[in-house]
Amino acid sequence: MRNPAAPGLSRGARWRAWLWGALAALTCPCHLPIVLLALSGTAAGALVSQHKGVALVVLLALFALSLTRVLRAFRAPR
Repeated sequence: MRNPAAPGLSRGARWRAWLWGALAALTCPCHLPIVLLALSGTAAGALVSQHKGVALVVLLALFALSLTRVLRAFRAPR
C-alpha cells in the first residue's frame, strides 16, 4: 500500500524520511529551552547549560542537515 503523502517512496525510505523529520523537530534551535528543561538535573543538562552557545551552533547544524535530508526525501520523484 502506497503512502499518498510520499508517492514513489519505498517503506524503508518513508521511515528514514520520518525519522529525519523527527530529528529536525527535536533539534530545532527554538526548542533549546525545552531541551534544557528536559535535561535539567542530569550531567548532559549541566554540560548544555554551561555551553549554550556551542549547543546552539551544534543544534543549528544538526537541524539544517536533518531538514535538508527530510525535504529531499519527501520531494516527489521527477
